[in-house]
Amino acid sequence: MQGKVIQVQSNGSLQLKHGLFYKYEVTIESEGKEITGEYLSKSDNQNKFVEGQDCHFEHNIVNGFSKIKPVNPEFANQSYTKPSNNTSGTDKDTLIVRQSSLKCATDYVIANGGDITKVIHYADILSKYALTGDMPEEQKEHSEMPF
Repeated sequence: MQGKVIQVQSNGSLQLKHGLFYKYEVTIESEGKEITGEYLSKSDNQNKFVEGQDCHFEHNIVNGFSKIKPVNPEFANQSYTKPSNNTSGTDKDTLIVRQSSLKCATDYVIANGGDITKVIHYADILSKYALTGDMPEEQKEHSEMPF
C-alpha cells in the first residue's frame, strides 16, 4: 500500500527476545482513509515513517492489534518461496537406505569374493529388507558344471 504519513508518535519501548524495540503509533492516509497502527523499530530515532512524507507500507491486524510496517517499493510485489528439493522425504530416505546397503554389500563381497553384479544383488536384498522388513528368501548356492 502507499500513503502519506499524517502523524508519528513515540509510544515507549519494550524488551523482546530479539532485543529492545521502540514503539511508535503511526497514522497514514491511504486511499481516502486514515490507518493507524503500531510500528516497532530497533532505532529510537526511526526514519521509515516521517510526518508529511509519502511511504509504502503493509497494514495487518495481529492478535486484534493494528500493525504497520514499512515496505521497500522495489521489493513490494515479490514474495519469498523456499527452494524445493527434487526428492521428497521418502525418496531421500530410500536413497540413504540404498547407499548404506551398497556399502554393506561391498564390504561383504570384498570379504567373501565376488564381482560388481554380486554387490548390486546383495545391496538390493539388503535394501528391500531395510525398507519393507521382508526377510529375503534363502538362496542355494549352485555351481555350474564344467561339462
